[in-house]
Amino acid sequence: MNAQRSSLRSFALSLPAIIAIAPFLGACFYIFRFSVSGESGVISGYSLQAYFDLAEPFFLRSVWVTVKLAALSTLVVIVLAVPIALVIASVRTALVRRLLTVTILLPMILNLLIQSYGWIILLGPSGVLNTTLRETGLISRPILLLFNETGVLLGLIQTAIPLAVFPILSATRVISREYLEAASSLGAGNWRVFYDVILPLLKPGLVSAASIVFAYNASAFAVPLLLGGRRVQMLGVAIRDMISPLFNWSGAAAAGMVLIVITTGVLLLAAALINRSARTLKANEVPGPLQSGGGA
Repeated sequence: MNAQRSSLRSFALSLPAIIAIAPFLGACFYIFRFSVSGESGVISGYSLQAYFDLAEPFFLRSVWVTVKLAALSTLVVIVLAVPIALVIASVRTALVRRLLTVTILLPMILNLLIQSYGWIILLGPSGVLNTTLRETGLISRPILLLFNETGVLLGLIQTAIPLAVFPILSATRVISREYLEAASSLGAGNWRVFYDVILPLLKPGLVSAASIVFAYNASAFAVPLLLGGRRVQMLGVAIRDMISPLFNWSGAAAAGMVLIVITTGVLLLAAALINRSARTLKANEVPGPLQSGGGA
């Protein structure tokens, strides 16, 4: 009887989340149905031709570029987010912590189009960076940082940093100050403490942040379109081109399903790693929360 009540209570608590997710799941099923349609413009019949048509060098290159840029941006974002999260967690003044939090959240507040145009003004052939370098005599011709993978990578990194900082910041709550003091008293330097104590305890937050950033950047559209143009065909841009001007709706739906499968696979792998890390931490009996007042 108690088990039934517990199950009903869990279902009632998860019901709002289920209702919120239901439209997105319905959209996924609709996309899948369109991807196996026998017609390219309407849902009619069943066929896997749209998936067979994706086995082209152009689309396979789009998949490779998407996975490569998403993975590289995720790696750089995690490297940048760890020290930022540790700095915020170590701040004891509430006002300073709030100011740092707002600063990190700014990329989420500003529209992606505004951020992308800002990168264009900064990195363009006649932009601020190239103009400054030419006037100082460091270069004689503009550095090409736009309409290539470098520009797209910079844009993906900048827009995704907040998505990594806060999961890592949440993970700092399991770091006990006694661990750090014990490691220091045993003669460990700052880097040794970081690699042997802090980094292993941050692993669940790192995996969670990496999965979120990868999924976000793999499905990016505005950044690769504006900063990469037609030269960097990530999957988001390729799907858009299939819809307009090609009007290949079933092909776009099939490409969308490929993107969903890739991101879902990464998320499932991340969930498995998080569960494994949680079991490891529980087995090691990690103590209470951070005593320095850190955390979001």
